[in-house]
Amino acid sequence: MPDVTLKATVPLPPERAFDTFVQQMDIWWPRQGVFPYSFAPEGTRPLHIRFEPQLGGRYYETFLDGSEFIIGRVNAYEPPARLGYTWRDPTWQGDTTIEIRFAARDGGTAVAYTQSGFAAAGVAWLIPYYQVGCGQTLAAYFAHCHALRSVQELGLSQD
Repeated sequence: MPDVTLKATVPLPPERAFDTFVQQMDIWWPRQGVFPYSFAPEGTRPLHIRFEPQLGGRYYETFLDGSEFIIGRVNAYEPPARLGYTWRDPTWQGDTTIEIRFAARDGGTAVAYTQSGFAAAGVAWLIPYYQVGCGQTLAAYFAHCHALRSVQELGLSQD
């Protein structure tokens, strides 16, 4: 059973919802707020957060000073239905596993996010914190998807 679970529907077809998550993460991911994402070392700033969109690809962050941190690895890459990857804070004993499923629903896409493995990583006490933090982070993704759809409906979209 997953430790963290979130679900929402976005007004984009599965292909676009999947691509928006993977290819535009650097745009929608919150860099400030209660739950900023960055693993930036002291004295530098975050620059990018990205996936290498392939099985075994890196999930990583780059910093203004040119350094980078590998957050995890892509362990499932099945566009447009499923993305899986690991997430690990460098202080943890192991990885957690994230899975996101994308399924067509009533003119949009149902997005289901799960994260598991906090106990094995030695941080089971963080589950409630991550439930809230992942909610904030994914709310940014959901809002981005809604904005993309609104821009498209206004006829201002490039695609």
